[in-house]
Amino acid sequence: MNYDWLFSFVAFADRLNFTRAAEELHITQPALHAQIRKLSEDVGATLYRREGRSLVLSPEGRRLAAFGREVQARGSDVLAELRGEDTRGPVILASGQGAFLYLLGPAIKRFPKERWPLRALSMSGPDTIEAVRDARADVGVAVLANTPSDLDCRTMRRVGQTVLLPRGHRLSKRRSLKPGDLDTESIVVAPEGSPHRVMLSQALATAGAKWSVAVEATGWELVIQFARYGLGVAVVNDFCPVPRGLVGVRLEGVPDVEYHVVTRPGAERESRDTLVRMILESAA
Repeated sequence: MNYDWLFSFVAFADRLNFTRAAEELHITQPALHAQIRKLSEDVGATLYRREGRSLVLSPEGRRLAAFGREVQARGSDVLAELRGEDTRGPVILASGQGAFLYLLGPAIKRFPKERWPLRALSMSGPDTIEAVRDARADVGVAVLANTPSDLDCRTMRRVGQTVLLPRGHRLSKRRSLKPGDLDTESIVVAPEGSPHRVMLSQALATAGAKWSVAVEATGWELVIQFARYGLGVAVVNDFCPVPRGLVGVRLEGVPDVEYHVVTRPGAERESRDTLVRMILESAA
């Protein structure tokens, strides 16, 4: 395989734009087209296609781009080692806002960033999985209902649920609540289709609770802020801090949320494995 063609394809795959990829590579667009065409012929598969006005990678293109990114990362590490340099290539950690705010801080602080620069990508759970799968991230932390068979997934932490209520609320003095206790409540929730919204909706429906959406919000900080404004009660992961003026009451009868550390099989690197170990240790 011609690795110049492969790395050119990675630049294209990262942008899905021939103009920007060619500019980064300091070559002409026709030259880039030619390299990717030759690479496609070499591997015997179509690497991308046009959908409307956009370009998208084929499944084979995604796999090849992931391979190319891994080769680039390993090559940078080997060159740094041969040159006697202490700093290796960056380690890329992808996760959602809540995990970065409330779960990953200790591991990020401890990680030896002077040796391995750490890059953080904030994105949704599904996007985190895709970033790890495509080698755009070395490590992902996400809530998984079902673990993907093509990735290595380790349980990081099980998280319960807390109901945030105003101090004068009728339920604020209870030691714990069940989904049925939220009957008639107006609730600040995550957008429809998100894992937390699905879990909560199913629990409330099973309990026969009739409730309404106070407001949809993305990210725990915004959910909590709307609850502070008095727009409705909120159900949040129990690692979220309870702000002044609100009371947190444990919600029983709902499944724990499981956060997993996700990596690609066969992509072992000392930097990646060190980050995974620190994340699991801090969660424990």
